[in-house]
Amino acid sequence: MNETIITLVCALMGSGAATALVSGLFHSYGLRRQQQTGESQGMRWLLQDRLEQLALYYLSRGYVTMEQLRQWNRGHQIYHDLLGGNGDLNGLKDELRRLRIREEE
Repeated sequence: MNETIITLVCALMGSGAATALVSGLFHSYGLRRQQQTGESQGMRWLLQDRLEQLALYYLSRGYVTMEQLRQWNRGHQIYHDLLGGNGDLNGLKDELRRLRIREEE
């Protein structure tokens, strides 16, 4: 009987500790996401501006090289996934995909 009670108490304590740990980790991650530094916000803004300018240039001339498209897509992935961009560039990304691809300049 005592072993059963001890096992039950240990299980409850272990379960509570695991729950507290996971909850704390998610809470900490959420706070970090909310408290973005000015540096990360500035990097996101600069990258968004650069990608917009490049896309508009490529669209105005009517073609893009494979390397330019590859580099632009890499920048967009960094902007969107790593810096938390909000999807503002997705329309330009779709337009770039429809451009004629020319050989390297």
